[in-house]
Amino acid sequence: MTKIMITELEGHQENKTQKDIVNVHVNNGGVMYVKVMTDEQLETLRNQIAVYASICEQLVEMHKSLTAQQDLTGISLSLYFSPYTCFHGHKITARQRWTPTAVQLQILERIFDQGTGTPSKQKIKEIASELSLHGQISETNVYNWFQNRRARSKRKQLGSSSNNAESEQESRVAE
Repeated sequence: MTKIMITELEGHQENKTQKDIVNVHVNNGGVMYVKVMTDEQLETLRNQIAVYASICEQLVEMHKSLTAQQDLTGISLSLYFSPYTCFHGHKITARQRWTPTAVQLQILERIFDQGTGTPSKQKIKEIASELSLHGQISETNVYNWFQNRRARSKRKQLGSSSNNAESEQESRVAE
């Protein structure tokens, strides 16, 4: 590598003239470039990159360990630690499904059987409050449960009415 030294470069800083040494290099392809970091600065940067790589490896191992524990215990740790939080500055969490307890399900079915349809917002708050005594639940869970239950009920009615029509046709054909 050929090295050319330019020894005097005038720079103005705080109205004073300064003389700096700038290293201009020419590589084997004949391309000139200016070296912007000293060898000490380059070494410091290399050390910082090595430390950063080590920290990243430790984070990956820690994440693997926590996910393995989560798989064994069934507890979601994603709310507390996520590699996406560390690297992207925002959290990506998986939506947790709600499963009603047997008691909650009995209460919901009893209310649904009263035939009032999907309850009002105020009634949903009251139901959620009552159900929270028997396990974790939100108002959204209550609302969605009633919507889903009504849809299942309609499907069941449509299914049974079409089965009745088919059985009537079959009995007529048999006569």
